[in-house]
Amino acid sequence: MARLFLFDGTGLAYRAYYAVDQSLSTSSGLPTNATYGVLRMLVKFLKEYIEIGDCVAFAMDKKTHTYRHELLEEYKAQRPQTPDAMIQQLPYIKKGVEALGIKVLEYEGCEADDVIATLAKKGEDFFKEIYIVTGDKDILQLVNEKIKVWRPLKGISDLELYDSSKVKEKFQVDPSQIIDMLSLMGDAVDNIPGVKGIGMKTAIELIQKYGNLENIYQNIDKNSRIGKLLVEGQADAFKSKKLVTLMKDLDLGIEWEQLKYTGYRENELIEFLKQMEFSSVMKELGLYTQQDIQSTYIAVKDEKIFMDLINKMKKSQYVVIDLETDSLSPLDARIVGFSISLPDKSSYYVPIAHKNGPNIKMSLVLDNLKQILEQPGTKIIGQNLKYDYSVLKMHGINIVKPAFDTMIAAYLLNPDEKRFGLDELAMKFLNYKMISFDELVKNNSPLFSSLNFSDVSIEDATRYSAEDADVTRRLYEILNVKLHEADLLNVLEKIEMPLIPVLVDMELTGVYMNIDYLKDLSTKYANKMNELSKQIFEYAKESFNLNSPKQVAYILFEKLKIQGSKKTSTGDLSTRADVLEELADEHPIVQLILEYRKFQKLKSTYLDVLPRLVHPKTGRIHTSFHQTGTATGRLSSSDPNLQNLPTRQEEGKEIRRAIVPQKSGWKIISADYSQIELRVLAHLSGDQKLIEAFQKEEDIHTFTASKIFQVREDQVTPQMRAVGKMVNFSVIYGVSPYGLSQRTGLAYEQAQRFINEYFSLYPSVREYFAKVVAYAKTYGHVKTMFGRKREVPQLRSKDASIRQEGERIAVNTPIQGTAADIMKLAMIDLHSKMKQMNSKMILQVHDELVFEVPDNEVEQMLQIIRQSMEGVVKLSVPLKVDIVVSENWE
Repeated sequence: MARLFLFDGTGLAYRAYYAVDQSLSTSSGLPTNATYGVLRMLVKFLKEYIEIGDCVAFAMDKKTHTYRHELLEEYKAQRPQTPDAMIQQLPYIKKGVEALGIKVLEYEGCEADDVIATLAKKGEDFFKEIYIVTGDKDILQLVNEKIKVWRPLKGISDLELYDSSKVKEKFQVDPSQIIDMLSLMGDAVDNIPGVKGIGMKTAIELIQKYGNLENIYQNIDKNSRIGKLLVEGQADAFKSKKLVTLMKDLDLGIEWEQLKYTGYRENELIEFLKQMEFSSVMKELGLYTQQDIQSTYIAVKDEKIFMDLINKMKKSQYVVIDLETDSLSPLDARIVGFSISLPDKSSYYVPIAHKNGPNIKMSLVLDNLKQILEQPGTKIIGQNLKYDYSVLKMHGINIVKPAFDTMIAAYLLNPDEKRFGLDELAMKFLNYKMISFDELVKNNSPLFSSLNFSDVSIEDATRYSAEDADVTRRLYEILNVKLHEADLLNVLEKIEMPLIPVLVDMELTGVYMNIDYLKDLSTKYANKMNELSKQIFEYAKESFNLNSPKQVAYILFEKLKIQGSKKTSTGDLSTRADVLEELADEHPIVQLILEYRKFQKLKSTYLDVLPRLVHPKTGRIHTSFHQTGTATGRLSSSDPNLQNLPTRQEEGKEIRRAIVPQKSGWKIISADYSQIELRVLAHLSGDQKLIEAFQKEEDIHTFTASKIFQVREDQVTPQMRAVGKMVNFSVIYGVSPYGLSQRTGLAYEQAQRFINEYFSLYPSVREYFAKVVAYAKTYGHVKTMFGRKREVPQLRSKDASIRQEGERIAVNTPIQGTAADIMKLAMIDLHSKMKQMNSKMILQVHDELVFEVPDNEVEQMLQIIRQSMEGVVKLSVPLKVDIVVSENWE
């Protein structure tokens, strides 16, 4: 005998909508969070529980009047309106469920629960086990030896199985008594009235004593407090019982054969998953359409074939290139081989340094590649071209500006995505699973736990590497069209592609640090930590591990009896920095612990780590800059993240002093855009007061402070100016009055008044924000001044807090994104002007650029920097740059 699985489709869809990140959407902006959550759960069941031959149904409510509405006009009336983004997804949920091979059932005049109850009861004679998947308590009335219920614990995937004993353990009543329990206590979610004044505890006690609702009313003392409540609510109690009792005898007109699971409908499911861009689900189910993608990949094994390829490349409209190396570090990488894909759909692999050849001579390869790749007009396409450009530059080839990078193109289409690797994009846009490096390892030698590409056979290398180039070409054909349709080609071609050679040079140049100075600073901080720990232990009257939150919590909250304010997820009192800062005045030990942690973090994060990252060949630290790391378009950096070096405290400045020129007779120049985001806001909003303040070169923070504090500008104190600055930037970042009060120490009412004053002072800013949010609600996205886009699906949410987050994103992204684009354009312009100079651009940090400059080029560089950064775009307000020449970065 088979088993029967019944899913409460409507309930699970709603649960998925609220459990899964509501910003999840396709590159075209279609919301997909509920669809994704439902499919994930069903896939889990199909893999772990459901077998071919079992019967499966996915029941959904139909938005019709049921008998329950006749019984109670207010039935489910209090439920919040279904979010638009949820309604939008319902047809896709049904389509996806059907594609998985599961029957979707909907009937006029009855709810999903009744359909499930009818099938479950009728199925008792036909199935050895019946499983219902729902979050609804009503369904528990069906539980018996054969029928069991899976209920989600948290979210949608973490499930708990309820059999009769589990129901009894959880509710202290038998499954058959669940109806009576709900009849008494009611259900606020569905507007089931129950008996006013009777809660769950009392309902359970009554049922345990009398068995069911009818017996309770026959035996209760009507003069007792509970009895009076019951008499008063008798009509509601019996009406509630009718409402919560599921219909078990519907004529559904369906045969078990129609519910039999025979596997998913492969082609239909593939198309659906591609449409939804659920590449992870495709990967999990092993759904790939590989038959039409495997091209003939050619291994270039002799010089004649190689020269034929070079001639084809010279005549080709574009060239897709992908390098294979023996290291992820461009400074150390040796080229083992490279692949080429051309518009005629041919793909080649050129081996150069394989242990088991034949190989083409490196000198022949580099000489010929140089002729093509340095030739103006060559159209170069690739995936993560910054790496290939860096490696080729280390081998003496300075390639022309790239034409198209599939990684960056995919990022521009959906900047909130997190993964843009070739494997991920192949799954997402081509529904194609690429050969993994692990497969190469298995194919070539079980002895290689960490395989070097030079160990791979030419045949396997060709299959692996030429596939990379071929898939990149196919992605280019798709993404090029998508960028055109989304009007994003201009951002790719004018900003992101020209920036790649700039970042290549910055990364290869690296940053020089005075390592001896850092080591001395580390020793100094260690001594400081020792002094602080002694003082802390004196207050505590014992030694303890300062790096253990549990031990710190014991000392503060149990031993010293400081009143803790917040708890961790495990229920312990929190010792997070923000919590301790609130308690700093409660006891001197708290401030000492905060000080200790500050030095400990700086020492462990920077002082002890940075010296180990110095490259032995260059004596410098080489960070990696990322164009796909933020949703707004700002650059990010890693390995190490030099953009994150602390700035505000003296200790942070001490670390920045370590960045110095490598050679004597050189200087560090720092060029920092002055209030660029506020200037962008002035331009985008067209606010005349804001524009005039910048045009007159007034101190905008003093100007704002004078207005909100209602004093003359010469009466503004440093504290007032600090508040004015905080208000200026809070507005850009969409900070609430509460957030502003937390940041400034102002009372909530005062913070609210200051924000209101701000909008009274700059009325066009408020209008601009309203227009931006309205545009985002209408079109689903916002744009920067240069056309960079970002979807804002949060605005579709019915959850006020999520919607507010969407408004914050909508307001902030055009400002921050435009500022980021201006910075990138300035970097591109500066890079072109510095080509014949010895000066180097070494760092980009938020609104700041850092240069290493020989003394004899300082004056020229000052002029070039100001021209480029202030003149790269024309706004209605002047762009201003603060430039400092120094012996070190600080």
